[in-house]
Amino acid sequence: MQRRRNNGLFWGIALITFGLLIVARRADWIDFDWHSLANFWPVLLILAGVNLILERRGNAASLVTTVLLAVAVPFTLFGLFSRDRDDSRYEFRWNDHDDDDDNKAGQTDDDDDNASDSDQGKVRSSTFTEVMEPDTREAVLKLAGGAGRFTISEPTAELIKADTRQTIGNYSMTVERDPTTRIPTIELKPAEENQKIRLKDGDFENRVDVHLNDKPLWTIDVGLGAGDADLDLSQYAIKELKVGVGASDLDLKLGAKANQMDVKLDAGVASVTVEVPKEVGCRIKKDGALNVNQLEGFTETADGEFVSPGYDTATKKINIRFDGGVSSFTVKRY
Repeated sequence: MQRRRNNGLFWGIALITFGLLIVARRADWIDFDWHSLANFWPVLLILAGVNLILERRGNAASLVTTVLLAVAVPFTLFGLFSRDRDDSRYEFRWNDHDDDDDNKAGQTDDDDDNASDSDQGKVRSSTFTEVMEPDTREAVLKLAGGAGRFTISEPTAELIKADTRQTIGNYSMTVERDPTTRIPTIELKPAEENQKIRLKDGDFENRVDVHLNDKPLWTIDVGLGAGDADLDLSQYAIKELKVGVGASDLDLKLGAKANQMDVKLDAGVASVTVEVPKEVGCRIKKDGALNVNQLEGFTETADGEFVSPGYDTATKKINIRFDGGVSSFTVKRY
């Protein structure tokens, strides 16, 4: 009961704080480098951890940490999207470091990481494809992105077909096949390691639409920053799925083509909705400091997990592990 009260208090204070920040910024009440606030995001982890410990112990001090967290989250998010007073442009930055990346698509070599302002606003489109080889039984997809909209939808005859549209930077795709198993590992991510986005009059687009072949057994790893992700995987056989999102809306639809699917979801400040087939047994283990959960039709077990009716006897199973910071988590049966 105390956790529910704290959740309501958190969202109320957070919304009020965020609204006040917008009003203050537009009214020019505060002269401040708003983007510097984003550097203090580790404070959110500390506050969330302390809050979780206090809540589980029933300590009244959790009320204080809830209020602090409700104020800190809007300030940090506000820092991610900062506005430059002199040129009326919004700016968003993210870094993508991958020490294991030895191969980058050749067509991205001519792109300037720090594109001039005159280039920004021009939409660049690319299409990436990889041929589906007859002996491909399993495949691995690694998808990374910063801010934007990302989708995985209906199948393709190719192993993968990805369409990208962006006003900043470019994407690159590499495919490496294991010499022994011939399992391909596909990596699709921004070509530049350091992304700096300056938005003039909201003129920004970053969209990635992915289509996969429905024959292989897939292992998928998705890492996204801020934005919107609509991942319809209902037509694919998935062995293992990992999705990490920051400040995002995530809609995830799972299917029943694999006998067992293991799903790991990591969310920062996000709204996460998962759809699971009714004919599949589903088990959910969740953790997080401040989450609003909707798990209708699931029964809580003695060890804190949630299971669907008939899970133990189901021939096909989906196991979900959810770790959320400040998130809304909903699981629906269809």
